[in-house]
Amino acid sequence: MNPAIDSFSPDDRGGSHRQPLSNAWVPLAQWLAILAMTAEHVSKYLWPDAALTPWAIALGRIAFPLFAGMVAWHLLHNTRRPARYGLRLLWVGSLAQLPYLLVVATKLNVCFTLGLGMLSVIALQQIQERTLQAAIGIVLVILALSISPHVEYGLLGLLLVPAFVLAYRYPHRTVAAIPALLLAAMINGTPLHMLISTATAMTLVLLASGSIRLDVPIPAIPRPLRLSWYPLHLATIAVITWGITP
Repeated sequence: MNPAIDSFSPDDRGGSHRQPLSNAWVPLAQWLAILAMTAEHVSKYLWPDAALTPWAIALGRIAFPLFAGMVAWHLLHNTRRPARYGLRLLWVGSLAQLPYLLVVATKLNVCFTLGLGMLSVIALQQIQERTLQAAIGIVLVILALSISPHVEYGLLGLLLVPAFVLAYRYPHRTVAAIPALLLAAMINGTPLHMLISTATAMTLVLLASGSIRLDVPIPAIPRPLRLSWYPLHLATIAVITWGITP
């Protein structure tokens, strides 16, 4: 499959008649997100005092917007089974949770943030009646507020996938991109990190709308590696940490 001419991924192909969209940017986004995340985690948790660690952490600020933007893109354009896709994210998060607790923090990891954000969009999409949709939206916001202290990136992270969905659904309306850009900035604590994250979100919005194009063919990450990378890299860091701890 050529991602530049087919709007469906190898994971979830189906008989849709939607107009083909460019997926050419997705493989590069996958590689950048995974490598930036890994570089940040390796530096931060194995060599916290190294001179390059602050720069690795800064580079890692592109990862979460890239992941959120790709989840939103696949939800809208690359899957006919969005609920299964969301549940797959939660399954990967479940596999990663133990090493995440050992390495990072006592919260639910980023896969839960992405998966729950995606499933909230799916829930709203299933309801056609506007009044009921608004009521369900209020319930979802209350639930998000209640669980936000327990997930990585908190409430702002939970809202980023829905914000990207809004931006992608109305690609030529500038106002539709504002929530994604604001959230990408606000999930960070320093001006440099805010700038990097916001620039990443802006680039995704421009790629998705076709305002900028990426025509260089880049091989996609094999699906087994893509699904296993997050739990495996955390587990590897946890094992190394145990080995070097006196």
